[in-house]
Amino acid sequence: MTDREAADALAGAVPQPDVIIQCQGTVRYGRKEFAREGWDDVVDVNLNSVMDVARAFHAALAERDGTMIVVSSVAAFQSTMGNPAYAASKAGAASLVKTLGEAWARDGIRVNGIAPGLVPTKLTTITTEHPERLEATLRSIPLRRVGTPEDMAGAALFLASPLAAYMTGQTLVVDGGLTLS
Repeated sequence: MTDREAADALAGAVPQPDVIIQCQGTVRYGRKEFAREGWDDVVDVNLNSVMDVARAFHAALAERDGTMIVVSSVAAFQSTMGNPAYAASKAGAASLVKTLGEAWARDGIRVNGIAPGLVPTKLTTITTEHPERLEATLRSIPLRRVGTPEDMAGAALFLASPLAAYMTGQTLVVDGGLTLS
């Protein structure tokens, strides 16, 4: 996702997509995002590549009245004290969903997003693989569990389906209630 030309090559290899789901992301822990290199690395993957892919697939999605779904994070809507690039880039991705949702509606493209809460991934092992951190986090989630890939897939299936035909520019928060308080 850091090769700015790769999205164009990928779009050429997938000529008739109905749905594009963008689920790229990275983070730098240990306050590395406060340094320029860490900031740039995270923003390149979490935001610049989202627009690169969107731009590359615009024409193909327009031909098929397609849908693009961008996975951001609940970090888009709250502070993440040690990860400013992650939070800013995910907020940027959520904002991009709104902007592209409006701008591309006239082209027949629906653009929506998903903002997951805590889901066990490579990026969340700092919490999910440390029992005391996980326990503290679970106490702040009203449903008292982490999200699953199936939880996220359900939201994506909804957004890609005719059930969401009148939605564009929206980001669904799928977080077990984490951001409610």
